[in-house]
Amino acid sequence: MTHQYSCSACAFEVHSDDDDEIVELVQNHANEYHDMSPSDDDVRDGMQTV
Repeated sequence: MTHQYSCSACAFEVHSDDDDEIVELVQNHANEYHDMSPSDDDVRDGMQTV
């Protein structure tokens, strides 16, 4: 099942069938661009099915 995550602070968006990949990419993005460290659960809670 494909999920997506959209950053609420900028135009970053990621789509993948691999939830672990989304978590890693979102955490890296949040850390690098927004100085934030969301937990795995925070990222998973923000995912939407597409």
